[in-house]
Amino acid sequence: RAKMTSSSKFLTDTQLAERWQMHRKSLIRWRGQGQGPPFIKINGKILYKMADVEDYEQANTQATVS
Repeated sequence: RAKMTSSSKFLTDTQLAERWQMHRKSLIRWRGQGQGPPFIKINGKILYKMADVEDYEQANTQATVS
């Protein structure tokens, strides 16, 4: 059995919205605008790789308010 790593874990858009304390509809709008982390669509279901989410968070972390 393969070991699960963060790169093989996925979040639904509902789970990601909860993680980021935002509305799911905002994520839907972002996808339509080409914003946010990469996602995959399997059988009509949107999934985000945890590794991509963490990369996106890291890339958008700010040390100071600008």
